[in-house]
Amino acid sequence: MQTILCKIFKSIMLHAYLFINFRMKDNTTNQQFEKNFVPRRWQDIFINAGKQALKVSWMLLKIYIPVSLFTAFLERIGFLAFIAPFFEPLMKLLGLPGEAALVLIAAYVNNLFAALAAASVIDLTFRQITIIAIVTGFAHNLFVETGVLMKLKMGRAGIAFTRIIFGLLVGFIMNLIMPENIRGAILNPYAAAGDFSWIDLLLKVSITGLQIIALMFVIMLIYELLILWKHSAKIKEKLTVFTRMFDMSPAALAPWMVGTFIGIAYGAGILFRLNKDRRLNHKDVCLLTVSMCLVHAVIEDTMIFVLVGANLWWLLGVRVLLMIVILSIISRGKIYRKLTWLGLPKEESTPIPEK
Repeated sequence: MQTILCKIFKSIMLHAYLFINFRMKDNTTNQQFEKNFVPRRWQDIFINAGKQALKVSWMLLKIYIPVSLFTAFLERIGFLAFIAPFFEPLMKLLGLPGEAALVLIAAYVNNLFAALAAASVIDLTFRQITIIAIVTGFAHNLFVETGVLMKLKMGRAGIAFTRIIFGLLVGFIMNLIMPENIRGAILNPYAAAGDFSWIDLLLKVSITGLQIIALMFVIMLIYELLILWKHSAKIKEKLTVFTRMFDMSPAALAPWMVGTFIGIAYGAGILFRLNKDRRLNHKDVCLLTVSMCLVHAVIEDTMIFVLVGANLWWLLGVRVLLMIVILSIISRGKIYRKLTWLGLPKEESTPIPEK
């Protein structure tokens, strides 16, 4: 069975390799693929990815499961119905029920998995889940992520409030322009259960927990494969278009990749090392901070809400488009220097570039 799975996986990766290197001659493609990509022990890839996936999943599930059960308890005793009227005016501007305020608060003080747990108890439409995903995507885990940015001298405390206000503003605009009938796909048969029962809730939480583990495994597997692939340097070279587009130094590429694909919190260790080894100028730091606040951990943050019905194209498209537009504007001239009141670092607090 293991041999068959390895062959299937090898075939998939070979086709991906063919797609990326479509100009390579057919009679040498397979040999080049074996030489440049295939490791000696396939088991090591899956073992390493599995270990990392379980480690990260355990940290996430320790938040997701208790918050899910606690939110369900609050809903059953009437607490959500009690607080809903207080937040209803604000939530109405976002096209959300008053109870959704708890989801936003959970995201602000914790991470998106806490928000997902709170949202799973409330009856929401695909459109409302997508709006929540967009709003919380801009502002979540604020204590940890703001602390990391401050430690890196890439932001100040005010950046947390800027993220909250910006997320709410975008949510308001999305409520105005987003079609009413957008669709998603709930990949959990118990998510749309009718009458409440603790058994259905436990089944829903368990299935979503397994989906989280599977998602983490896929993400970690991709990371493992990129590390092994000798041609990954070519991908990095292609991505330098990002730094050139916004007039950033080449040294900004590595921290941008870490923040965008791994995230601020989980990529903190790597970001600390890069900040120490490759000093960035003030413009690099400001634009990186804005970029990471708009889009970070892009695969994980997107997919966890897609699992419960958020529309992939609206969720991903809005965040990426806003990142490109905003960075294009503030990178012109010295506009970024005038935005330090938003929580961006002041010039004197940033590291001095190495000569």
